Amino acid sequence: MGRYRVSVDIGGTFTDFIFYDGQTKTYKEGKTLTTHDNLSDAIINGLDMEISNYSEIDFFVHGTTVGLNAFLERRGAKVAIVTTKGFRDIYEIARGDRPEMYDRFYKKAVPLVKRSDVFEITERILFDGSVSTPLNEESVREAAAKIEKNGYDSVVICLINSYINPEHELRATEIIGKLLPNTQITTSHSVAREWREYERTSTSTVNAYIAPIMRDYLSLLESRMLSKNYMRPIHIMQSNGGLMTSEVAKEKPIYTLMSGPVGGAIGKNALFETLGYKNLIGIDMGGTSFDVSILIDGKPDVSTETCLEGFPILSPMVNVYTIGAGGGSLVSIEGKGLRVGPKSAGSNPGPACYGNGGTEATVTDANLALGRIDARNFLGGRMTLDTEAALKAIQNVAHQIGMDCLTTAEGICQIANANMAGIIRQITVRKGIDPRDFAIVAFGGAGPMHAVFIAEELGIKTIIVPQMPGAYSAWGMHQCDLRQDTVRTYRENLENADIDKIRDLYAKMKNEISELLLQQYISQDEIVYEKTVDMRYVGQDYTLNVEFKGNEITQETINGLKDAYNEYHQQVYGHHNPNGAIEIVNIRLAGIGQIDRVQKAALPEKTDAKAVPYKKTSVIFSGKEIETGIFMRKELVPGTKFGGPAVIEELSATTVVPPGYSIHVDGYENIIITKM
Repeated sequence: MGRYRVSVDIGGTFTDFIFYDGQTKTYKEGKTLTTHDNLSDAIINGLDMEISNYSEIDFFVHGTTVGLNAFLERRGAKVAIVTTKGFRDIYEIARGDRPEMYDRFYKKAVPLVKRSDVFEITERILFDGSVSTPLNEESVREAAAKIEKNGYDSVVICLINSYINPEHELRATEIIGKLLPNTQITTSHSVAREWREYERTSTSTVNAYIAPIMRDYLSLLESRMLSKNYMRPIHIMQSNGGLMTSEVAKEKPIYTLMSGPVGGAIGKNALFETLGYKNLIGIDMGGTSFDVSILIDGKPDVSTETCLEGFPILSPMVNVYTIGAGGGSLVSIEGKGLRVGPKSAGSNPGPACYGNGGTEATVTDANLALGRIDARNFLGGRMTLDTEAALKAIQNVAHQIGMDCLTTAEGICQIANANMAGIIRQITVRKGIDPRDFAIVAFGGAGPMHAVFIAEELGIKTIIVPQMPGAYSAWGMHQCDLRQDTVRTYRENLENADIDKIRDLYAKMKNEISELLLQQYISQDEIVYEKTVDMRYVGQDYTLNVEFKGNEITQETINGLKDAYNEYHQQVYGHHNPNGAIEIVNIRLAGIGQIDRVQKAALPEKTDAKAVPYKKTSVIFSGKEIETGIFMRKELVPGTKFGGPAVIEELSATTVVPPGYSIHVDGYENIIITKM
C-alpha cells in the first residue's frame, strides 16, 4: 500500500490538489497555475512539489474539463455518423421546438456533424427489438471505405431502435473496427440505451466528438505518471458523482463533462453526514466561473438528461449551474453602467494585480482595493499582488462613469454578488424552493470572500466555509465511490406493469454493471445497487426519476411507485393528480463500487479558545472604512468564537466576514458564520 491518496481538480485559473498522508493521518492542499497548453504539466508540477516517487501514491483521482472545453470551444474530432438507411436526417432535423420562446434572436445550435458526414447502411430493427431487415454487411464495408477516404477521427454508430436490440450495432462495430483499427468508435447503445432517436444520436455524437481528445490526454497523463513509478489506476470523476478508471473514460468521456465541479457538489454530502445540515447550497467561485449545486433533504439534485449548448445529453448528472462570474471576471462599461463578466482574465495574464501584464479591472482587483485581500499574503504568501496596478485598473473604469475608485470597487463586488445571487434564485425560488431554508457552503478560491454578501442578498443566515475551501472540489473527490449507470426503456402503464419482465431487465442490467465494475478492480462484495424508474402521467412528455424502494421487485413495491411519484410531482411542480394514470418509461440501475475512504474525525472544541488577529487594517464595508482583524485560519482551533468584521486567510482562499455576523470554528475545523 502506498502512503498518499491524491485528488486533482483542474480549473480555469488554478489546478487544485488534496494530499492525504496515510502516515501522519493528515490532509494537505496544494495549488498551481493551470497550464492550458498542456494540462498534464500542471498535474505533474503540483505532484512534484509534494511527492518525489509516485510509487508512494496509493489512490489517484482526477476531475477534468478536457472534454467539456473541447466541446464548448468546438475543437473536437472530425466525426462520421453511421445510421440506418432512410434516417440520415435525424441529427440535422433535431427537434422542432423552440426552447427560448420569446427570444426573437434565438438560433438553433449548429450541429457538430454535417449532413455530408452521415452515412447510411442497410438494416432495420423494429420498436420491439425484432429484425425487419437483416444487416447488410457489404453496406457497412462501403460506409467504412468512405470514412477512411475522408479521414475521420471518430465514428458514431447509431442505428434505429438499437437501444432495445443492439445486435446490428455490435456487428457493424466489429466490421468497421477491423477495417479502421485506428479510428475510435462510439455505439449509441453503450452510452445512451434509451428511446428518442435524436437525443440518443446527440449524446453519442458528443461522446465521439470529444473521445479522441480525451483519449490522447489521458494516455499522455498515464505515460507521464508511469514514468515516475505510479502503478495504480488513474480514476476520473464522473458527472454523476461517481468515479471510473481512465480506461473507461477514454471510451465514454460523455460521462466526464461536469467532472470538476461535481467534486464540490459531492463534498456537501460529507457535510450533511457529519454536521446534519439536510438543505445546502454549494457555491464554488474560482477565477473563471461561479458554480452552484444544491443538496435537498440530504440528497444531491440529479438529472437523467441535460442540455449543453443546445444539445441534449442522455446521461445522469449532478446538476451544477454555472455563470461566468469568478475572481478574474473582467469589468466593462455598458450603457454608462458597470458590467461584470462573463469574460475572464483567466490565469494568463490574469487580474491586473497579478502583475502578468493584465490591465483590465477584475473582481479580484476590486477586493484588493477594498482591503479584503492581503497583497503580501496571497496564496499563503506564495504570491505578492500589485495593489497599485489594481487601483490603476479600477480608476480607469471609475473615470468613465464619474465615480471615485473605492466606490467603483465596491460597486463591482456588489454587481458580482447580485449576479451570483440571481443564479441561486433561478434554481430555488423559480422551483418553489425557499433559499432561506438552506445554509450556504462556500468554496473555491473566491467563494468564501463573497459568500456572506450573497447570503445577505438571499436572506440566508448560515454560511459554512469547509476546511481547505479553495481545493474543496478536489477534497470532495476523496469522498466518492466508483459508479456505473445503465438504463432500459420499458414503457407501460404502472397498473399493467409486468413484474417478471422488469425483474428480467434488472437482472440483465445488474450483470452489465457488475462486469464493468469488475474490470475496474472492484469485487462483487463491494458493489451495491440503486434502482430508479422514470415515470410520468399519461399524456405528458418528460419524466421524473423516482427511487425504487426495497431490494425485491414485488407487486407491493410496484404499487408504492404511485405514491412516490405523486409526492415527487407535488414537490417539483407544486401540484399532482392522485387519480391520474401513470406510466413507466425507463428503468435505471446504478452500481456503486465502494472503495476505502478516510473518514475525518471530530476534534474536541476548546472552551477557552480565543481568536487573535495577526494584524489589523482598514477594510471597506458599505462605503465605510472599518478597522478589521486579519486572522490566520491555521491559528483558529476548534471551539474558537468571535464576531465580524474579520478577514480570515489561508493558502487557497480568503474568508471575508462583514459586521453583524458571528464566527465559530467547529470540531471538524469548518468555519460556521451566522447572522447575529
